[in-house]
Amino acid sequence: MSFRLSRPRARERLWLLALAASAASFAASFAAAETVPVTLAEVQREALREQTMLSGTTVAPRRAALSPKVDGLVTELFVDEGSLVEQGDPILTLDDRLEAHTVDAAAARVQEAEANHRDAVRIRDELLRLKQGRHASETDIRSAEARVDIAAAALAAERAALASAEEIRRRHRLAAPFAGMIVAREVEVGEWAKRDEAAVELVALDRLRIRATLPQADYTRVSRGATAEVRFDALPQQTFSGKVFARVAAGDARSRTFPVLIDLPNPERRLAPGMSARVRVDLNGAEDSVLTVPRDAVVAKADGSREVWRVREEDGILKAYPVSVETGRANGDRLEILSGDLADGDRLVLLGNESLRPGQSIAPQPAPPRVDSAETAAKEPTSVSTSSQAQAVKSTTLP
Repeated sequence: MSFRLSRPRARERLWLLALAASAASFAASFAAAETVPVTLAEVQREALREQTMLSGTTVAPRRAALSPKVDGLVTELFVDEGSLVEQGDPILTLDDRLEAHTVDAAAARVQEAEANHRDAVRIRDELLRLKQGRHASETDIRSAEARVDIAAAALAAERAALASAEEIRRRHRLAAPFAGMIVAREVEVGEWAKRDEAAVELVALDRLRIRATLPQADYTRVSRGATAEVRFDALPQQTFSGKVFARVAAGDARSRTFPVLIDLPNPERRLAPGMSARVRVDLNGAEDSVLTVPRDAVVAKADGSREVWRVREEDGILKAYPVSVETGRANGDRLEILSGDLADGDRLVLLGNESLRPGQSIAPQPAPPRVDSAETAAKEPTSVSTSSQAQAVKSTTLP
């Protein structure tokens, strides 16, 4: 059985639909007509140095497998895997009771040697006084002086023996040679530690090194000390700055690539060895002419993409429309545009772009006082692009 709407009811349904469409159109027109005060800036063309994009892995330039200098039974263990230590902090202690007795005995012999030396000096001095009254022979005086020398030599030998015993006792304690993190522990209290087997492994974290692969075409264009911008998958919203430490002249014959080492400060220990890194390194040679925009004009979206709001004039009214962009290198408080429908001189919304809607009317306002570019760069990290099709940046795809 089928039912049909009566004519009055059908006309009522059509009227409601038309009313809803009219209301939606009115709301959109009202939203577009709402004027938002903003500050404007311009797209500019600037000269930036050519760069190459590399991939690499962080390694620790200081890594040590530590073992005690003598064999012994572990009596104290002050660290565990993951412990942070400073230079000189204790790591473990071996049983040194026998060495303690050896030190005590050596100290007693030193006291005896000091007493013998004092007595020999006293006898020599008495004979020298007697010699003035012609009551001591030259032979007695020479013998007394010889006994003083013998006592002095014996005292020096005993002091050396004491120092040796103390050093052996000190070698029953293992301390950190530099600050870092314990990444492996191979002994436990009560175990016998050997001097030729690592007890713990220590890694320095205050400075890391990135080992990346450099194509042979760029080998001569990367110099020691060149600036490198680094981004990590573990911290995708941050950019770190490092310096090229060296190019290693040991290439891979199959891939025709060479290792390049980049030093990276890590004072807060946020980075760790083994992290994957994407590195953008400055190349020697001429500079590129690229489009740049102010940092504040770039809006980062929740999905990781970025956009700017370009201004257009329509019937004498300024309106803003979003344009998706991909950013690259930084030049002070401006960012390079790798991709996006922008041209030199385009006007963008600098401040007030957080809540704009496409086609919304805007009212330009005077620009606020200029913030120093170095301060701005320190507050907001640079976005590093991974696009291999950017014309302004030379990107290298590694095997």
